[in-house]
Amino acid sequence: METTDGNVSEGESVSPTDIEANLSTEVALTVLDVLDLFVHHHKKRLQHDDGQNSVMKKVFDTYLLFFQINQSTSTLRHVFTALRLFIHKFPSTVFQGTADLCGSLCYEILKCCNHRSSSTQTEAAALLYFLMRRNFEFTKGKCIVRSHLQVIKSVSQLIADAGIGGSRFQQSLAIINNFANGDTPLKNTTFPAEVKDLTKRIRTVLMATSQMKEHEKDPEMLVDLQYSLANSYASTPELRRTWLESMAKIHVRNGDLSEVRMTSSRGSCHYNILPVFVYEPAASFSMGWAAFMNISPNVKEEGAMKEDAGTQDTPYTEDTLVEQLEMCVDSLWKSERYELIAEINKPVIAVFEKRRDFKRLSELYYDIHRSYLKVTEVVHSEKRLFGRYYRVAFYGQGFFEEEESKEFIYKEPKLTGLSEISQRLLKLYSDKFGADNVKMIQDSNKVNPKDLDPRFAYIQVTYVVPYFNEKEQLEKKTDFECHHNINRFVFETPFTLSGKKHGDVEEQCKRKTILTTSSGFPFLKKRIEVVEQQSTEMNPIEVAIDEMSRKVSELNQLCGDVNAGPMAYARAFLEEKNAKKYPDNQVKLLKEIFRQFADACGQALKVNERLIKEDQLEYQEEMKAHYKDMLTELSAIMNEQVKTEVSPVTAVHQAATSRSLS
Repeated sequence: METTDGNVSEGESVSPTDIEANLSTEVALTVLDVLDLFVHHHKKRLQHDDGQNSVMKKVFDTYLLFFQINQSTSTLRHVFTALRLFIHKFPSTVFQGTADLCGSLCYEILKCCNHRSSSTQTEAAALLYFLMRRNFEFTKGKCIVRSHLQVIKSVSQLIADAGIGGSRFQQSLAIINNFANGDTPLKNTTFPAEVKDLTKRIRTVLMATSQMKEHEKDPEMLVDLQYSLANSYASTPELRRTWLESMAKIHVRNGDLSEVRMTSSRGSCHYNILPVFVYEPAASFSMGWAAFMNISPNVKEEGAMKEDAGTQDTPYTEDTLVEQLEMCVDSLWKSERYELIAEINKPVIAVFEKRRDFKRLSELYYDIHRSYLKVTEVVHSEKRLFGRYYRVAFYGQGFFEEEESKEFIYKEPKLTGLSEISQRLLKLYSDKFGADNVKMIQDSNKVNPKDLDPRFAYIQVTYVVPYFNEKEQLEKKTDFECHHNINRFVFETPFTLSGKKHGDVEEQCKRKTILTTSSGFPFLKKRIEVVEQQSTEMNPIEVAIDEMSRKVSELNQLCGDVNAGPMAYARAFLEEKNAKKYPDNQVKLLKEIFRQFADACGQALKVNERLIKEDQLEYQEEMKAHYKDMLTELSAIMNEQVKTEVSPVTAVHQAATSRSLS
């Protein structure tokens, strides 16, 4: 029953409701007085074992009953006062030992922060602020970790239990911030910043939870919101893991096994295992997140995780570590990332060596042995498909809000084509905004949002590939290395100086755009925001050099069919009358690439001759004839005899550059 004060003047009539309200208030205040007297006379008994005793728990539970049974605003005002005195007298009960009492108190206070009475809201906000301030003083000005952790946990529970988060609750958070900003004695300490950080995290949780309901059918946005919520729980590992597991379920449903490995308790190699190191000082080793840097540099995010130094709020053990890493290994097998199995097992090996569990060690090393056999097999067969990458940009402030004009790299499964992802996004946003309001931009050109019709939502999808500089190209030898820990991507846009998209080879230019993402793939999410973009434009002969270098490289790797198409580049840039139009060093470089191209074609034909059957001999002879014709024409164009002998071909661009400069 919620009432206000019921004082009336003598002679006035009093309704039965007022009598009941006044009686309820008097009874509650009487109980509160008795409780305060008991606390005053039995202080030593209550302080026994730093307040961690059965009598203290009963007293504390009685205080909390005032919040669990509806009270008048007058009663609640006195309860808040009594609790401030209680926290001041028994800080060790709240801030030391188990966190249950502190957690229960935070839960009830936060409920009152959402109270319909503005005075009760203010009193609740003041009590919560006092709790944090006393926590800061109890730790001698170090932190408010205990109250921080328990407030965040309580908010997550109240979201489900009471549906908090409206304007009343937001107003209470503002009151707490105002208290912190106006607390002069603590102005030059870290306390105001800690309070601000806590209220900011609470708002993040509330906002993300509300938005999730709006984006249930949008897997990328849903995972983004859950990732944001998991980050707000950086100081509360068990809550953080809850949202990471929720993310993992979405990835499992969509078949994104590499992302499952990064997120769920069945495969998170760099999130769920971190609390073991952070929260268990007695662990056999305490490498922390740095132990997993070889697996993914993204793990550095875990360095921001907080620790409640006053308590073991989170029961993580070595067994928890082993169990979660074993789940991670299982996910690595399923996602075909066998190269990481040995690395992820290193902490488990350390645990078993410490325990001298030789049987488990033998099983573990056998598993690692099998993983390397599998690596050998797939490297030679090249049957693994790690997915494809697409740049997706959104335009339309009235539709995409915070995502407007932002670019993302989407990682799509296996052989997902451009049309497939385009249709998926078109349907998704057509269902959300209306089919008549969504348009796809069909090219990869730069977009000026001012040139677009604000009545429509625009989506631009572009196929991109991982980008590596020359040093990285030499280091990354396998498909796995080319699809692991990558955060730079490239796409090309053809254009001509006349304004047309395509033209003859002697006028064809192209723009190469390199995109950098905020984190590397694979990540906890399927899409990562682009944070940097670099573009370079190539003139026609530079386009020819680039295209021919690529073709030679492909021939060296694949030993495929002979293609006469490149001769168009030779005629356009190497014939004497045309070569004079371009710098000598570029002409020399292109000539060297064509020499390499001729060698590579010869090698490809020899390999093909060894592999073909009798019914393909005629086709082989035809290709040889075309090859000889190509050499003859190339010799005439370059004004030199292009050799037909085949020699080992090395890295084309590197060799070409060194020879052209000599």
